[in-house]
Amino acid sequence: MHIDTTSVQGIGERTSHSISTSARRKRTRAIFAAAALALAMAGASTAFARGGEKGEGDQPYPPATPKAVVEVTGRIFPAVVRLDVAQEVYADGKRTVRRGIGSGVIIDDDGRVLTNYHVAGRAREIFITLYNKERVHAKLIGDDHWTDLAIVQMDMDEIKQKKAEFKHADLGDSKTLITGQDVMAVGTPFGLARTMTLGVVSNNERTFYPEQMHIDEYETGSFSNWIQMDTPINPGNSGGPLVDLNGKVVGINTRGGGQNLNFAIPIDTAKEVIAKIESSAKEGKKGKVDRSDLGIDLKPLQDLETFYSIDINRGVLINSVDHNSPAEKAGVKSQDILLDVNGVPVNVRFPEEIAAARKMIADLPIGTDATLNIKRGKENVTLTAKTEKLQGAAGEEREFKVWGLSVRELTRTYANEAQLDDTQGVIVTTESPGYAAAKAELAPGDVIRAVNRKPVTDMDEFAKLYDASVEKKDKVVVLDVQRGRGRRTAVLKVSYDE
Repeated sequence: MHIDTTSVQGIGERTSHSISTSARRKRTRAIFAAAALALAMAGASTAFARGGEKGEGDQPYPPATPKAVVEVTGRIFPAVVRLDVAQEVYADGKRTVRRGIGSGVIIDDDGRVLTNYHVAGRAREIFITLYNKERVHAKLIGDDHWTDLAIVQMDMDEIKQKKAEFKHADLGDSKTLITGQDVMAVGTPFGLARTMTLGVVSNNERTFYPEQMHIDEYETGSFSNWIQMDTPINPGNSGGPLVDLNGKVVGINTRGGGQNLNFAIPIDTAKEVIAKIESSAKEGKKGKVDRSDLGIDLKPLQDLETFYSIDINRGVLINSVDHNSPAEKAGVKSQDILLDVNGVPVNVRFPEEIAAARKMIADLPIGTDATLNIKRGKENVTLTAKTEKLQGAAGEEREFKVWGLSVRELTRTYANEAQLDDTQGVIVTTESPGYAAAKAELAPGDVIRAVNRKPVTDMDEFAKLYDASVEKKDKVVVLDVQRGRGRRTAVLKVSYDE
């Protein structure tokens, strides 16, 4: 950094002989302190320019000087890619594809790319465009809608065949981010590849209300807070890296809210998801992240401590208990105060602390007993609940072509949202015009409880009953259907192509 010695000298010349010796010494010390700070920043900038490895070259909160911005841009661009994706979706009772574009960042020399679930999750076809404009095939190796993250593998044989070169980015630490810190967003907004925008971190622990925790139809953001920044992002930026001025990836750009309200997933969250997807993506199986669930909704205790006669910063309010959940079976009630789980305190006073409490429960081993210490009124109660696998409202979806409909598995989360008594059956999602399901006036949201008087327990049982009916070429199929709180009989008149 260049120091303006003329300005320093001018200050000295304006110092009048009438100023006391003490004041003059104070002024001189201030001048030299400012000069020393400038020299220190210059030295740090020089060290930063020497390389991107984590260590001595990194500054705690590097400033966005023109030189630093140019250097970071040059270093991160070769690691940022464009994704052209065909995702599997269902419409008119049929499985089809939806095409879109997004961004991603290469995270290692093996050609793995980190991006968003809503960009590459459920992908049937992926093409990646590298920094040098070379286009290669890729495949989805794992995803996790709860954090809106996915990992894609580039076709390394194709990379070698085309002699395509790429670089990977260094993953930093999001826990060290502070409000006001300079950051850069890189990606392909509206398909415009290799675009960089500059801004600052507006908030490093943003949390959303439950109704805001959805992207498309999938829950996301429940187990970590978000990075909020004024760095501009647009459609197509999703999945690209948020980078600090040391050149390290500190987040994955995910949401653009307009009015300089934009959000990224912390890279610390992403690193944990990457590890779990890697460990589960074996023998050709898609990687995933399994989590535990007790079926309770938590609420901060801010301003409620006096009402519940509890110390500040102790416990979390159980706002509601899901029907048929492990918590309900264990005897947990709404308005209980959860003090600890397996002896570990759960203290939530502010909304920003909710995500960590949810994650603590989600990280418990599935199918194990969790000891809950609860304050109920003036008494403390100890209960034991067996954890279940966490499921979202949107379960697995399949197409049943002959009947002209697609259905989705009925999860406990959906059953509670729809005020259903149990999880028996499958949910109708779409129908094909002119086919049997549409003619029988089935509608999205209908729950098929039985086929030809045989109960439908889950998706697999429904598929077996469907296959058996199609194999026999039943021309009339009777369905027991629940719509809202009522039940009806739907008669499918099925035709077969000879």
